[in-house]
Amino acid sequence: MEEKKEHFVRPTTERPPSLVSLTLLAVIFGVLAGFGGYLIGKWFIPANIAFLSNQPEIKINLEQPLTSVANKYDASIAGLYKGSKIVSDLAGPIFDQADYLGAAVAVTSDGWLMSTDQVVLTTQHKVVINDKIFDIEEIKKDVFSGAVFIKIKTNDLLAINFQLTEGVKAGEKIFTDQELASSLDHTFSTAVLGNAHFTAGTYLSSDSIDYYYQLTDLSTAHVNLGAPYFNLKGDLIGLSYKLNQDMVLLPADYLKQAVKHLLAATERPIWGISYIDLENNSGLDEKGNYVYSQVLNKAVTANTPAARAGLKAKDRILSINNDAITKDRTITSILQNYRLGDKIILKVVRDGKEMDLEMK
Repeated sequence: MEEKKEHFVRPTTERPPSLVSLTLLAVIFGVLAGFGGYLIGKWFIPANIAFLSNQPEIKINLEQPLTSVANKYDASIAGLYKGSKIVSDLAGPIFDQADYLGAAVAVTSDGWLMSTDQVVLTTQHKVVINDKIFDIEEIKKDVFSGAVFIKIKTNDLLAINFQLTEGVKAGEKIFTDQELASSLDHTFSTAVLGNAHFTAGTYLSSDSIDYYYQLTDLSTAHVNLGAPYFNLKGDLIGLSYKLNQDMVLLPADYLKQAVKHLLAATERPIWGISYIDLENNSGLDEKGNYVYSQVLNKAVTANTPAARAGLKAKDRILSINNDAITKDRTITSILQNYRLGDKIILKVVRDGKEMDLEMK
């Protein structure tokens, strides 16, 4: 039988594609695809979708949760209690919830704490801070703000951060760290500022607090009186205070001035001006503060710097030493920056004419 053989195959010069060639082709196709995607995105995607690429980068800091910021103030915040019975077997007092009065916060390392006149009533109260019980050695009151300072015998308090709080806005979230009335533990809660300029009434005075911060959206049903509230940076915003039916804060800017008077052993000047805040009073759109009182002849108190300067009822004060009176800065808030002996120029409008009065 004849044996069949394979047909002869002519050699070829073609070679299989190399790795370099394949890589080059992949790069070319990638560039073309990317450029095509750019053209499609530029010419065909609607503008209301394209805006997403222009949003600012959002960074979330998970390393410093709010609770850790609050916890650092445990060593600065005290609880005040009524004098309690001594349990002889334990050689110490026992407090219960009925004995709790409110909170205080350390303002100096050498034993001065700050609370309010709604909390501190007598030196017979007991102060609990850092799991230790102290007697009150001394009390000083700031009648203007309602702040009360108490002295205890210690030199290792952690004073709070007392930065300026300009720019506080309604809707800002704040927090407090306060002692539980039933134990030495602390509790953390948050709130929202409902009003950053909550006025005390229609008729205001240069010699008493004129506005507060109003608390809303409380995360707890009960707020301890005198509790310190802080912003998210840890700066003191104010101390909780009951004003009629509203829970408010004594503003930190006024409290800071009270601390300065305490440390310098000085008193606040009595200026003697009653007024209406025009910009914060509904129906009135004029600038400045209007010198006025329900009893007209008491709009300017006799024998005060304002009376000696010649200020009269129905004068409209526009500025103090070129600091314009605005919706957020009243006579009261500006005058807190001055001390006894300072020279002050009041720019007023009287009978339609502007004039300057010097007050000292």
